[in-house]
Amino acid sequence: MTTPEILSGLVRDLHHVAVAVERLEEARLLYEGALGMRASGDVEFVPGQKVNVLVLFAGTQRVELVEPASEDSPISGFLAKRGGGIHHVAWRVDDVQAAIDALLARGVRMIHTTAQPGSHGTSVAFVHPKATGGVLMELVQDAAPAR
Repeated sequence: MTTPEILSGLVRDLHHVAVAVERLEEARLLYEGALGMRASGDVEFVPGQKVNVLVLFAGTQRVELVEPASEDSPISGFLAKRGGGIHHVAWRVDDVQAAIDALLARGVRMIHTTAQPGSHGTSVAFVHPKATGGVLMELVQDAAPAR
């Protein structure tokens, strides 16, 4: 997969693909059971997005199953409009705030103009899909390693 031109020079690689699901436990049966993917831990609640997230791996590739934790979660609206499926593509960046600032300076429409807390200690921001040809993209800065 090539990096979109709009993100050129900002992203290091693909961080994950997020899949919106109605119910994590049902989806988990497919992804872990039938597909043989491995979960990296427990389900995590992300308060800022009002979602529950389960991280799975297929080899080294990360897939996040995202379930709404409330009716006003952005995922609830997505599921109501489109049903389950791919929600967004996430790109790894070294510094999410610097990436936001660079995109804003280029005139790119952002959903978040400041870094937001994500799952597993990450910092994240979403690029508006109207700026990326209809694809919701997330910028992800991994948590600093523990010392």
